[in-house]
Amino acid sequence: MVKLQAAAKIIQTPQSKKPAQADTRDTGTQADLFSDQELFGVKKGEFIKKSRNRVLADIEELAKNNRWNDILSLYHPVDDKQPDLVRAGADIPVRQKIAFALGQTGAFDDAIKELLVCVRAEPDNFMSRTSLAYTAYNSLYAAKNKKIFLAGEARTQRIALAHEHFKKAQDLRPDGITNFYRQGMLFSQIENKPGPGLEKFDIACFNWEHLTDEKKAERQQEKKNYVKSLYRSASLLLASGNGIKALERITACLKQDEQTHYISLAFKYFALGKVQFCMDHYDEAKSALLFALQSSNRNDSTDFIHELLARTYLAMGKTDKAVETIGGVPEKFRRPYYRWTEADVLCTAGRFEQAKTILTAAAARDSRSRHISLIRLAKIEYTLKNYTQAMEHAAKACDFFTGNWGNPYLEGLFWQSLCAFKAGQPQKADQLLTELERHSRFYPNLDRLRAMIRHSDD
Repeated sequence: MVKLQAAAKIIQTPQSKKPAQADTRDTGTQADLFSDQELFGVKKGEFIKKSRNRVLADIEELAKNNRWNDILSLYHPVDDKQPDLVRAGADIPVRQKIAFALGQTGAFDDAIKELLVCVRAEPDNFMSRTSLAYTAYNSLYAAKNKKIFLAGEARTQRIALAHEHFKKAQDLRPDGITNFYRQGMLFSQIENKPGPGLEKFDIACFNWEHLTDEKKAERQQEKKNYVKSLYRSASLLLASGNGIKALERITACLKQDEQTHYISLAFKYFALGKVQFCMDHYDEAKSALLFALQSSNRNDSTDFIHELLARTYLAMGKTDKAVETIGGVPEKFRRPYYRWTEADVLCTAGRFEQAKTILTAAAARDSRSRHISLIRLAKIEYTLKNYTQAMEHAAKACDFFTGNWGNPYLEGLFWQSLCAFKAGQPQKADQLLTELERHSRFYPNLDRLRAMIRHSDD
């Protein structure tokens, strides 16, 4: 008994010296020492971060298989499906992904709404700016291809939206390539403004060419749009009359794309052939166009290559080869522009009646460029000295053109005037000439026509 009491005294600590110990049954005391996140092995903010990363990983996995509707079903709208991320301000990357999925399904308006939320929250977020610009641009392309309807003021506003955010993205990364290329496409392909388009393509080319080798390796994904900028700028340079610079660009495009084939061989060599043709290098044009045909896949459309090759043979004086080439495309695939060249080939071969039949049929089916077929008919009748019929075709061309676009058709006025004079109607010829002069002082061969009509009695 004594021993037990002694033992009790040994282990008993005076109350004043007893160290504070946490009572594991007292959750209130625990809460003072540990936060809830620490108790469960999660640091502050870690839960939101992990939640966001899980969502992004899930979206990325679904996107690999183009499961856009599944992405939208799970996570759109973000405000409803991921309110915790929204409250924590961690929703921007998710909204960017959702916007891309919306764009892939053609829901461009909803995609733009998501990206506007991102831009307002983070005005200097490059990815949000570039995504918004691209989505607006992509919607305009969809409208051009008649996949969606976008016209009038809505189209004008969409163009302005794309330009605004392309500009901001370019300001944030002035040494970029992709945003300059895309804005060049917006100018040239959507707005039909080749000058500003060429300026943007030039900047894209300059930026890539002035990157160090190390930077090019880091940004290899942008090379594709550099190659496309070379290709597109070659076309615009040729249209502006700068064949030498166009040849430099398409040659550089062929070299830079030799291993990657971002643009098909058929398109690149067709472009080279077109440049060579316009520079009157017909042998080089023929070689490029023949290679373009050889490089085409079996199911590819090649009518545009056959058409230019036929014109090249005509320019070389090889009418038989032109006739053979123009026959290389089945009739059901011959579009109006192909028919025009076909008619020229037949006329060169002396087969005027067949050419007239082709152009008459083309004019009847063509609701956009009928005037071109009609003028070609007028030229054939003029050649055959059927001046009254030629004048009638030219008049129909004028009526069609003015009725559709509201502007005078200068070529139609020229041929009407010339054919009226040849048909023995000098007063009508002079009236038509006066109208032509009122709209153009420098129309080709205007001086010769004027001298013919007004000085015929000298």
